This record gives sequence, C-alpha cells and structure tokens, in this order.
Amino acid sequence: MEKEYYYVGVTVDEAIKKGLKDLALTEDAVKIEVIEGGSAGIFGLFKKEAKVKLVPLDEDYNKEDAVELAKATEEVVEVEKVAEKEQEVEVKTTEQEEVVVEKVVEQDVHNEETKSEEEEPVVEAEQNEEQVKKAKREDYIVKNQERIVNYLQNIVVAMGYPDVTVDFREDGNRHFTLNIKTEENTSLIIGKRGITLNSLQFLVNNYAKKFSSHYFRIEVDCDDYRENRKKTLEELALNLAKKSKKIGKPVELEPMTSIERKIIHNALTGIKNVETESRGEEPHRYLVITAK
Repeated sequence: MEKEYYYVGVTVDEAIKKGLKDLALTEDAVKIEVIEGGSAGIFGLFKKEAKVKLVPLDEDYNKEDAVELAKATEEVVEVEKVAEKEQEVEVKTTEQEEVVVEKVVEQDVHNEETKSEEEEPVVEAEQNEEQVKKAKREDYIVKNQERIVNYLQNIVVAMGYPDVTVDFREDGNRHFTLNIKTEENTSLIIGKRGITLNSLQFLVNNYAKKFSSHYFRIEVDCDDYRENRKKTLEELALNLAKKSKKIGKPVELEPMTSIERKIIHNALTGIKNVETESRGEEPHRYLVITAK
C-alpha cells in the first residue's frame, strides 16, 4: 500500500520543498501530485494555499529511518569538514617532516656513494639503491593507521556513540578492516541493508587516499555485519535459483552494491544451468538469476 503525505505552502514549489525536507527524500525519489495550485487572491483576499501529495517510490520507505539517516549524514558531513581542516594541518606538518627525512636519506645515500667510490663502488651503490626502493615502497596506510582510525571514530562519536572503539586489521594484499565496537545498539551505524555502514566505508577510503597513491581497500564492519550479510545473500541466491527453476522464469533482485552482487554471483558459480546477469545503471544496478 502506497504511503501518502500531504503538504501546503504559498506556492506549489514551496509545498514540495517543505515535503521533501520533512520526508528526507530527493525529488526523484517521490511521486508528486498537485492537489491545489494555490491562488494569491484579490487584494490579499480569498487567498488559497497550494497543496501537494508526495508518495515515496520505495515501498519499504520508513519516515523515521529516513529522517534519522539524514540527520546522521549531516552530522557526518560537519564532522568531516572539521576533521579535514585538522588533518590538513597535520598532513602539512607530516609532509614537511617527510621532506626533511628525504633530504637526510638523500644526503646519507650521497655520503655512502662517495665512500663507495673509495672502497667498493658497485656493491655499495646497489645496496643504497635497494634501501631507497624499500623506503618508497613503505605502506603509508599502515603507517597512518592511527589517523585513519581516529577519523572514523570521531564520525561515529558524532553520531551518538561516545563509547565507540575502532580496531584496525591487516587482511593482506593491501586489504584492511576497521571494526567498529560499541555497547550501544548499532542499528544506526549499520543502517538499512548496511547503507550507513557503506557510507562510512566510502568516507574512510576517500580520506585514506591522502596517505597512499597505490591500490588499497578498507572495509568498515560492525557487529560482524559483513559476514552475516554474506551468509544471508548466499542463502538468498540459492533460494531464488530454485524459485527461478520452479516457475520457469528469471528472477530479479533488488538493487545492490557491486560487492553484494559479486557475493551472489560467486554463490551460484559452478551450479549447472544457473546464470546471473547484472542489469541497470549504478546506483540502481541489480542482478537477474535464470535457472533452467
């Protein structure tokens, strides 16, 4: 059943804006119907307000969840701005320190090369070159893990979790995990189908780019949501494949992230006469399962 919301304003545009703000939705996420166009009246008399009806396109839309998420997002943005300003100062200091260190390293290398000319020029030069290469390959994500952890922790604290802690873990192949821990209810941190957790993950990866120009991936998790979600999607994939075979038609899934689509695809890979296909455009790209 469609959820209908009515709003009034001096003009139709004002009524629509008032409704979108109250629902915490964008114009492309609702169906708009003008009930009354509104009228200025004559000499200020018989004036009528404009009235509109807004219907969220998402059948599972929940106003309280949407408003909470919007507030949390606003707080995240504000914290991010403050953190960015603070980090700019820190990064500038770090860059200055790194320049000094690089000059010292270059001077040391130069001294070693000069010394090597008197002793063993070829061997010493190769050793110094190897040391410089190793220094350049140093993983600055690991080196700056404390800053990255504090960045995420400050955001979650601003969302209303003062007791939160964040653990940093190396998973190998330049993959890392930040695990959020708190004694409070984590539903706001995770969000519906992990939407808030995915937003936090996007912010953290974007922030960490300043510390490395190489490929890396940071996953943000909370209450083992990622692993539980993976098991749920794998079970869903198998059940929908059975359904597709039973009804003799392809089955469409709801829009998902590329990672979640990959989980379902991998779960069905190798199963005979079952195919998966991605359709649509991001962020509304979805999977279609066909079983024969």
